Amino acid sequence: MKSFKEILQKSKETKEILSIYFYGDDDSDFWAGYIEDYNDELISIKHFTKYGVPDGIIVKEIANLKRIDFEDDYTKALQYIIDNSAELHKEEPFKMPLTKDENLLKQVVGTENIVRLEIDDDYPCGFITRLSDEDLTLHWIGEEGEDYGKSVFKIEDITTIRVNDIAARKRKMLFQWRKNKSRD
Repeated sequence: MKSFKEILQKSKETKEILSIYFYGDDDSDFWAGYIEDYNDELISIKHFTKYGVPDGIIVKEIANLKRIDFEDDYTKALQYIIDNSAELHKEEPFKMPLTKDENLLKQVVGTENIVRLEIDDDYPCGFITRLSDEDLTLHWIGEEGEDYGKSVFKIEDITTIRVNDIAARKRKMLFQWRKNKSRD
């Protein structure tokens, strides 16, 4: 079992991504990044957003260090996003002409375009595999690229459609990464 100091030192030397929790922060809040430096009193973290973008340096008191997650699914996925950040931030061109007589979703059925739908304060995201006048089937992809299987939704319940936005592109990238990892 590694100690806090061993984990901090390894991250500082190798730039290994960590999820770092501190006392006084909300239990669901953590800082993700690698260790820039630390001493007996302070720790500095090179922080990254969930989209792999460098987001400054966070300095906290080391005495408030509560927990460090490392070598877990989230940190591995974030490392992949950081390594492929340029690709993630490249928006694929897509036009969605607005027509009165045609269901807009027909343009994305069976394509590699990933959609996020708004349905009653829920935001399912994935690939539309089937569409009728009443409902659609969505191959649902989780926030970290997990394959949630397929779900059917009523068309009338959809209030917003987002195609290829950054949150959806991140899910798609991690979904493909997970598929490739499982083949290895």
